[in-house]
Amino acid sequence: MIDIEAIQRMNVQDGDLLVVPPDSDQHDMALLCDALYALMPDRRVIIIRGPLQQVDVGDMNKLGWYRA
Repeated sequence: MIDIEAIQRMNVQDGDLLVVPPDSDQHDMALLCDALYALMPDRRVIIIRGPLQQVDVGDMNKLGWYRA
């Protein structure tokens, strides 16, 4: 479950990457996604479970991630 008490403020912008704790439940992540869409339907964000690591462009491409 996402620790709601740990959230202080979210000022989500279009194109943001939101990193949630590694033990976050898939259902809770879907609820967060739905809530963000309901509040800001014109903004696109990516939600991933952490930890986030730095990878180079070649590794990202191998995983199916491409820069726009």
